[in-house]
Amino acid sequence: MPTFAIEVLRRVNGVLRSAVTRFQPERTCCSAIQPGHLSTLRREIRNAADCLRDLPATAAKDPALEQQIAELRSNLESLKRALPGFHSRLLAEHSRLAAAHTHSVAASAWVQANKETL
Repeated sequence: MPTFAIEVLRRVNGVLRSAVTRFQPERTCCSAIQPGHLSTLRREIRNAADCLRDLPATAAKDPALEQQIAELRSNLESLKRALPGFHSRLLAEHSRLAAAHTHSVAASAWVQANKETL
């Protein structure tokens, strides 16, 4: 069982490291992150939780497992710190897109109103 748990946690840690990198403030382009990335992230966190829940009490003495659990905690803390900034960038992107949409609608209405003069 610990070997399976180690592999699951290793995979989850890889996904979390990747997510934390993508959510960093210097990555201002939110469009590079697809909704599927967030779904995958959520699913992997659930997999890790299920895996940890199913571990027998004696498994915690395995050094490799302890290392993966420590890395998981560290990655989750990093993700916790990165998500608010990512959320702010998403809100800013949403506002930018809403303004662009409003401008597009207004320009289209102007073109329709002035078809004869064009």
